[in-house]
Amino acid sequence: MSSYLLGHRALLSATKSPRTVDLQQELAKACGDGNTVNIHIGNLISSGKELEIADHIQSASKALADAVDLFIIDARDLEPCGSDPIWEVPLSEWSLQLDANRVTQQRTLSQAKVLLQHLLTLSNSVKKPGPFSLVIVGYRDSFDSSLDPVVSKLQRDVSWLDRGASVNFLDLASSVSEPTEQSLAAAIGILVSAKPKNSIVTINSVWSLRTSRPSSSDNANSLAVSELSLSPTIHPKRPTVKIALSFDYDALAAFLGTGDHCDNNLADYSTGVFSGRVGGLRLLRMLKKYQIADKVTWFIPAHTMETFEPTVRQIIESGAEIGLHGYAHEGAYQMTPEQEHDVLVKSMAVSQRLTGKKVLGYRAPMYQLRETTIVLLKEFGFLYDSSLSHHDSQPYFTPSDPPIERIDFSKPAHSWLKPTPLSPMHEYKDYPLVEIPIGWNNEDMMALQYFPHSVNTNGNVDARVVEQRWKDIFLWLWENGQAESDDGTFIFPLLMHPDTSGMAHIMAMADRFVGWLRSWGDSVQFECYENIARGYLRKRGIEK
Repeated sequence: MSSYLLGHRALLSATKSPRTVDLQQELAKACGDGNTVNIHIGNLISSGKELEIADHIQSASKALADAVDLFIIDARDLEPCGSDPIWEVPLSEWSLQLDANRVTQQRTLSQAKVLLQHLLTLSNSVKKPGPFSLVIVGYRDSFDSSLDPVVSKLQRDVSWLDRGASVNFLDLASSVSEPTEQSLAAAIGILVSAKPKNSIVTINSVWSLRTSRPSSSDNANSLAVSELSLSPTIHPKRPTVKIALSFDYDALAAFLGTGDHCDNNLADYSTGVFSGRVGGLRLLRMLKKYQIADKVTWFIPAHTMETFEPTVRQIIESGAEIGLHGYAHEGAYQMTPEQEHDVLVKSMAVSQRLTGKKVLGYRAPMYQLRETTIVLLKEFGFLYDSSLSHHDSQPYFTPSDPPIERIDFSKPAHSWLKPTPLSPMHEYKDYPLVEIPIGWNNEDMMALQYFPHSVNTNGNVDARVVEQRWKDIFLWLWENGQAESDDGTFIFPLLMHPDTSGMAHIMAMADRFVGWLRSWGDSVQFECYENIARGYLRKRGIEK
């Protein structure tokens, strides 16, 4: 019966156990020499390393010249939901609640996800996949009541890739004894050939299925129909999300400018030294781990650059973009316009000395930006600012409006009963200074850091509360952000501080969250602020 598999090119995804090795040998006999590849990714599956799994599958597929037409997931050793295809959304975000013990479903779907992601990549290239079969081998009991929706979801998703594709679950639970690998390969062959309407088939009933080996002309016809139906059936690509991940590297400067207080003492300053010598390096290692160190922006006070120069040089060498953040984290309203000018000039010189190039971006300490700051940034030819929140997920032009008038309640009411004039967000008057939004809800410090003399800091909030807040923001934008831009894209600004996220318990959350963002695959792109700003200008026909 295994002759039904002859000529198929099969990819077996399984853990490394003796019986899966035997199954691979039987599949190799049935498909023909050189037509099967086995990938042992059990450890990667259990640790959720989807990117590494994808690399293994891509390599294995190339070994078969990207002509795989049979995928087999061996779930013996190891809840779908939502309208999004499996290859776009992290498994953890599907709406159906998963029991903590349902490890088999999670691992099975992890493998299916990366397999289908690979096929999606091929479908967008010249090597368009033809009809293919996905067979899951396992025990129905391992899936509890979720097996039917698991298979239904996979059936729907593979049909978007190709209408001729099939999904079958081969249930071994009904077998009196564990089937041999030879009989298992034969059962897989029958399923692939018969394509039964009932997608969940017991191994006892598989032998009664009517099977017919399609002729070569049938194969050609089914492939032609598949190629015609591929584009209309696949869901449109989700909007690309630009992850604007940034770091405000305050260190000691946090206690010298906006955080200055007469009661600051050595214990307070010590946390700034920790940030400068330890927290920054921890975050840098995490960025390198996820291969995004050169796709982020660090806003660094010049005091930090000079005081902790060895660490700052490592950040620069990683390829990260460097933006300004004052000299000693001074708030604009603490200074005269002359002092603000001198601070900016000094900070620009320090940055130029260390990076070897002109600085293009600025973030005001504690977001304390005023109209004089905007004038200075334009005067010195800055590309962008990131201190305001007129929008939360779209770039716009930094406003050139006059100061908003406060109400003088000592005067008659008719003197303040008038609207505030505001300039359009996507128009500029004298200079196209781009604004990349940021805000208190998109950062870590206020909730997770404790400053004894700052009333708006807490320090006792569970890091998971902030982590979930960030997820809620991202997921809402994922579903609704398309309505707020002309091309369906949005940016996700995120701010971390080495002072805060560099602490061990928050470091763990930061690592988890960045890994979660990476798990969205090609749907998201990490980009430094300079690239985001230039992209915004290009969309408006401005080269700068």
